Amino acid sequence: MDVEPNPVVVIGGAGVMAGVAPVIRDIAERTNIGVLNTWAAKGLFPWNHPAHLGTMGLQAGDIGLADLAGHDDVILCGVSEDELPRATLTALGVAWRDVLPGDLEALPLPRRGEPTPHPPLYSELFAVCQPLFADDTLPLNPARAAADLAAALPEGGVVCGDASRSGFWLGRTIPTRALGSVRLPTRVAPGFAVVQADQVRRAGHFSVAVVDSVDPGTRSILDRAVDLVVEIWSENGPPWSSTERVERLLAAHAGGGVHVLELGVRFDEIGRLVAVAGAPLWGA
Repeated sequence: MDVEPNPVVVIGGAGVMAGVAPVIRDIAERTNIGVLNTWAAKGLFPWNHPAHLGTMGLQAGDIGLADLAGHDDVILCGVSEDELPRATLTALGVAWRDVLPGDLEALPLPRRGEPTPHPPLYSELFAVCQPLFADDTLPLNPARAAADLAAALPEGGVVCGDASRSGFWLGRTIPTRALGSVRLPTRVAPGFAVVQADQVRRAGHFSVAVVDSVDPGTRSILDRAVDLVVEIWSENGPPWSSTERVERLLAAHAGGGVHVLELGVRFDEIGRLVAVAGAPLWGA
């Protein structure tokens, strides 16, 4: 009996920066091979695309839930050590190999008879997040805050986060419609969200920087900005409803200038994610 080939592709931030998105999409179309992405490569496929197997690298149990050890060929493209440590993959029995972005297109790959099944990473986290997306209890839970933000983005709009508590929730739960609509660092980089949002805004696009707080370094960036919206997520922020919060963001952008808005967020919902995928990580 013939055994169904079972490779899987994992794409990271450097792969996206190298421009391999069209190649990855072509591979998925031609071969039925599924694709996992790290948090730095969100938006390669819409969240409900058959080839999208989930976002990984954010929690201690992600590698196990992604069932990487169950694949006979795990192809890493543009995935940094901060996104997926190779020693951890090896220790868990994962048959991994690094493929340079420039070599991906010529890589000989088998065609599966059926698309790669979704792993528990996708299905179990989906089961946890769906009720959170629908929950409009105030203060908002962070998954709902992320989903509302994604829904409010105009074409070309970008949400930028830090390697922080709020950034973790963006990486884990924000629904993506387009590659580059969410920008997250591969490691701790102070001021990343604000700097990225400022660059996007200067290019003429809608942007929001989501942060945990405004520290002195971030404040110095804001002092130099001309037109920028920053949203602080904290337990102590005002409990704006979804509608009120989005209206404030849109009004701030339309009015121009620098705006720092606060949003009350119920971070204790982290327990639901930990129960499924373990402790949160960030580039660990």
